[in-house]
Amino acid sequence: MKKLLLICLLFSACQGNSSEAEIARLTNYTTHYELVNADPKLANVEGRIYDSFVQGIMSNDTEQMEAIGEQLAQLYQERKHKLIQYWRAYLQYYTAIYYVQAGDEAKSEKACDQGIAWLKALSDKNAEDYALLAMLQGFGIQFKGMRAMFISGAIKRNLKKARALDPDNVRVQFVSGSNDYYTPAKYGGGKEAEKYLLKAISLPAQRTPNEMLPSWGLQEAYEMLIKLYIKAERWEEAKTHFNKGMEACPNSYVINQLASKLVGK
Repeated sequence: MKKLLLICLLFSACQGNSSEAEIARLTNYTTHYELVNADPKLANVEGRIYDSFVQGIMSNDTEQMEAIGEQLAQLYQERKHKLIQYWRAYLQYYTAIYYVQAGDEAKSEKACDQGIAWLKALSDKNAEDYALLAMLQGFGIQFKGMRAMFISGAIKRNLKKARALDPDNVRVQFVSGSNDYYTPAKYGGGKEAEKYLLKAISLPAQRTPNEMLPSWGLQEAYEMLIKLYIKAERWEEAKTHFNKGMEACPNSYVINQLASKLVGK
């Protein structure tokens, strides 16, 4: 019944010359999820990946991250669903961060490249895929030397596709802001970060709450926006958005740790 409903919605959208963004909203991971028999192994997958990363930093090993990776790999072999591959790539992002912090740039680059390869291979990529792909490419650019210029162009193209498909997606707007934030001014960066980050924090983490679907990006957008204001010494805006961020994400360590920079300002 759900599959029939989706097909009818898509047909109606195409017949009415709806925008690509409207069609994309019908075919994002929210509706994809409803068309598959969801596996309980994906329950709280985003939280488990992040927790395994934190545990890895604390214990100086990748045992928990590797265990989740093996579980997802097996599940993908059984199901071949692109949402599973998305989470495998998301795990690679945190694995890459782990190895950078551990001082092993070769393993970090390898983890990043693997996530990028998986996402590039997906057919009919949606906005979520393009946003995560751009984020991985943005992290991995530090390893690419003279190729960085070409990768920077690819990141911008992927983000442009993501915004065209789903402009009201918090992760799309956050990664757009992050890319501009970290792009050096001499290469045109720093002009649009605030715009994208303000848009990001105006959006819900998820349109339909579901622990198997992506929800990251909101607290990261608040953190980066506050840092942007601190860097520019725009203290009132920094404090205002710190308070808003703590209200929206009360358990956020990354936002709370900025409090010390605002004392007395």
